[in-house]
Amino acid sequence: MLSPDLKHAWINIPKNCSSFIQKVLDDNGWNMLAGDLADSVLLVDSIEKIVILRDPVQRWISGFAETFGVQDDWDSSLKINLDDLEILLDNDAWWKTVYHNPVMCHHTELQHRYIGSAKNVQYIKMQDKEPNGNSVTNPNKFYRELSDYIRYTGGTSEFQFWSELTNPVTNNETKLRVYNKIIKVLDNNPKIQYNIKDVHGPDYDLFNNLKRFSI
Repeated sequence: MLSPDLKHAWINIPKNCSSFIQKVLDDNGWNMLAGDLADSVLLVDSIEKIVILRDPVQRWISGFAETFGVQDDWDSSLKINLDDLEILLDNDAWWKTVYHNPVMCHHTELQHRYIGSAKNVQYIKMQDKEPNGNSVTNPNKFYRELSDYIRYTGGTSEFQFWSELTNPVTNNETKLRVYNKIIKVLDNNPKIQYNIKDVHGPDYDLFNNLKRFSI
């Protein structure tokens, strides 16, 4: 999305609070871009880009649960047997396949690929999840930083004091079941946890390669 003054652009990364960000920017008059125009904006150094980054492994878990935990009530052929899925998640051979390619959908696509060769990019970091996976550290910090950014770009915000997660995994029982199963597998197998983190190395590098937004 591009700001009304054409000076700022947002790079959307799914599962990084993207629906909320889009609503906030839309309320402030930003415009959605697509195709060649979006690609051109990314390469313009004079346009400041902002991106929301998230802990890569936590995002992958959330993305996997989003894709395979949400059941399609309109098409029974798309329903996934969660008992079978849990058996799969206990299979070491399946995890070895994940190490070779963790990307299974746009929710699990690596974050750095969404940024690509974009120039003049800064980031705001989403809150990290607590070990139990159902709460976050310093829940208000993300909203404060996002509010600062919206005001920096000339917009208005009314959420600087928020502390509740938007669209938490607990809103969907099947998604939560898949999410909790993966958390349990990683907790019980440090090797899997280490390997899946290693796979996301390029995304962890973003926190060092990009500048964090600050006023």
